[in-house]
Amino acid sequence: MRFSHLRNLAVLLFFSSGLLWGESKIPDIPLDEVGFPLPYYSPVSGTFAEIRNHNLHLGSDFKSYGLNGHSILATFDGYIEEISYSKTGYGLSLNLYSPKYKLKSKYAHLHSFGGSLNDLELLRRAVLLMGDPTGFQLKLPPGMFAAKKGVSLGKTGESGSGISHLHLEFRAEKGIINPLYFPEIHQKDKTPPTILSLYLEGDHLENPILLTAKEKSIGKYDLYTDKGDLFESIALTGKVRIRMSGYDFIRSRNKNNVYGMDLAVNGKTTFSRNFDFLAYEDGSKKHQFYDINRSSLAPPVYFYHMYEQSKNFKEEGFSLDLDGYKPKENLSLEVSLRDATGNKSSVYFTVIHEKEEKVSDRLSKNKKSGNIYNSLDGKLTVDLSKVEVSGDGSLQITEINSQNIPFKIPSGLPLKGKIYQLDTKKLSWKGEGSGEWNLGYQVPIKESLYFYDSSIGKFQSITQKRKSNGFSFKLTKLGFVMVLSDETPPTIFPMTSLARYIELPEIRNQCFEERYYVLGDTGSGFRTNVELTIDGQSYPYEYDPDRRAIRVTIPKSLQKERPYLLLEAKAFDFAGNVSDPFVDLISTRGWKEELQASCPVME
Repeated sequence: MRFSHLRNLAVLLFFSSGLLWGESKIPDIPLDEVGFPLPYYSPVSGTFAEIRNHNLHLGSDFKSYGLNGHSILATFDGYIEEISYSKTGYGLSLNLYSPKYKLKSKYAHLHSFGGSLNDLELLRRAVLLMGDPTGFQLKLPPGMFAAKKGVSLGKTGESGSGISHLHLEFRAEKGIINPLYFPEIHQKDKTPPTILSLYLEGDHLENPILLTAKEKSIGKYDLYTDKGDLFESIALTGKVRIRMSGYDFIRSRNKNNVYGMDLAVNGKTTFSRNFDFLAYEDGSKKHQFYDINRSSLAPPVYFYHMYEQSKNFKEEGFSLDLDGYKPKENLSLEVSLRDATGNKSSVYFTVIHEKEEKVSDRLSKNKKSGNIYNSLDGKLTVDLSKVEVSGDGSLQITEINSQNIPFKIPSGLPLKGKIYQLDTKKLSWKGEGSGEWNLGYQVPIKESLYFYDSSIGKFQSITQKRKSNGFSFKLTKLGFVMVLSDETPPTIFPMTSLARYIELPEIRNQCFEERYYVLGDTGSGFRTNVELTIDGQSYPYEYDPDRRAIRVTIPKSLQKERPYLLLEAKAFDFAGNVSDPFVDLISTRGWKEELQASCPVME
């Protein structure tokens, strides 16, 4: 049996009690029999077990640089087991199956099956013509479409959700395998993960401690307190929970999920986890791995539990139980994040087993009734009584002076009233908590509720509803809430970062010109309906939520009558602001050479 160094590590773990990672469910396929899924060495842009709304991302995404039509390659010898299509989710996809190893590759968001298996593409077209054009799922007879490793199976696209990219999964009988488990997909990564911070919480700590990590040498980080002092040791007793936030750069600028993590005490590993395999039933249980109220959705910056969290979410796990150590004993801790290639980043500090003197509470005490929490002034209320709550702690709502906030409010968005910080101690929740903010006046259209996400250091949207005297809102994360007035208009510009043609020549539609125009807004958010005309006449468009842009499709037959087309557009936001008019003069002179006899005529 062959094992990579990461598989050897997994075998040495202490999960002998039937926990998730205790027994490998990965088929014993020789690692060199699994190849790369594209003809060029594309960087990974999304990794395994990243948070995607309600579930975890169950594969890896590969960049296609905005271009549809790249060949997808068979990762091993096998046959096409299933093809499917839907307008959302996976889009057009296929499953390649290896009967020898009972392993399948799933390729998603495809443009077509226009690879070496020509009859497979003809089958796709026939099924759409004869069946439901909105979708299908078709099991194929074993061996009907056999393929050798490296053979082209289809073309990359952007069907379903997301802009152009390839989504690849490896599925076994018991669960899903991280594609980065296989060396050919490792990306030859030489950069260790980035550590951002360490969150320390203890039964006898008055308040949790958030420490900032700073790299002092490759893979080695120091910790600093909120006052900027070097953190080297702390006195603790009882149960201690450690969470560490970070991400991994692979070969692109994308911040990705890490591959594994470790906690060592006095040089002995006491906790370790690999994101190499996920059982099917655990795809929706992200709370087992992350502090979901502090972990971001995008980009993926997560607070990883350095302990096993119960699957039922009710009981809070712990990293260390110091009651099992001698009084005054010093424990040297190393907390690490790893990537798939084996690069590691670590922080180090010492825990002294003794109860620390209580320090003053930097967070204000709040009025609490059950799982309903109120600010001291009674204006802000958060209700967690209807969601699943883990831990016996509390939600803290603290009024913060605008001079003391750790972020800058964007210009053009003046602050209206107070700022509240939301934090927790020994508590997390799963789902949407309900909030109410009583401002005591009728809220004008320009004022909205804004949320600053502490985990990623950015303003994020928050679900909100205006009321007669304030706002109601939904809360899933921790950070700062405030009311700002939107005094800035939205923007609309051509998409310059996208290739002019989003499809390679072999799959490009020669009959139409596609133009993308990006919408943006600093404040309350842009509306997806715009005012658009071509040569003074209203013209249809489609909003693309993945690119946050409108797509305008123009028949190239217009070049027969018009050497130029004048496109004008205005964008609107939810505060009633209107953008400056945007004008694009489009030359049609180059379209004549691309027209085909089969193209529809429009004059």
